[in-house]
Amino acid sequence: FTMAAYVLNRDDSLYCASAWNDNGMSQFVKELDSVRRTDVFPGLGWMLPRRVWEEIEDDHTWPLAFWDEAMREPQIRKGRACLIPEVNRAYTFGSHGNSQAGGNWWRRFLEPIRLAERPIPWTAKAPSLSVGGKAAYDSRLSEAIRGAEEHSIDEAVAVDGSRGGEGMVDWLVQFSNEADFVNKAGRFGLLNEYKEGRPRASYCGVVIIWAPCGKRVLFAHRKTVVWARSNDGSQCEGSQRLA
Repeated sequence: FTMAAYVLNRDDSLYCASAWNDNGMSQFVKELDSVRRTDVFPGLGWMLPRRVWEEIEDDHTWPLAFWDEAMREPQIRKGRACLIPEVNRAYTFGSHGNSQAGGNWWRRFLEPIRLAERPIPWTAKAPSLSVGGKAAYDSRLSEAIRGAEEHSIDEAVAVDGSRGGEGMVDWLVQFSNEADFVNKAGRFGLLNEYKEGRPRASYCGVVIIWAPCGKRVLFAHRKTVVWARSNDGSQCEGSQRLA
């Protein structure tokens, strides 16, 4: 959070930081020092800068209950994003006493979460993470989409480590709407849920995971792929709901 505070105070396109990645199950994450943006507030160990809390106070938008859902709503988010780690720094350690206790949800999405095994010198990384802000992050995302190989969902879910590996090109799997995402992400075992018109853990309609095939896979909404391939230098639009 020391690193996150440094970045939040220098980037108005961010409104919070969290220690939680909704898709941080051990089979989908790899890089301990990777930090991402998400448009969907994750909760579970989070912080926001004073300027955002003062907005909420002035606008009287803090709810009496369900603050996590409120933090995802447009009147609070205002098109801004959260910082999250690829590998979780928080963990729900028991199936009893949490809002998703017991049942299939716990076994599928919470119990398999990977907790970081060792510390990272975040304070040394903070200045580099703040350079360029949203524009630089969007540029890297656009470049990654353009450079990725497009594959079907059948290829992406195949358990074939020989086809992937370190330093290999990313794979791109497109989805066209919420129903298509729910189907394709469900085949992976991802948290295949939309919140406020966007997939959980997504940024600009892109969910990034490490797949069984050994590749880093970009699950990307077709509108985001069109934006990236236009390569016009524009920033990704972060406030509109995706179909």
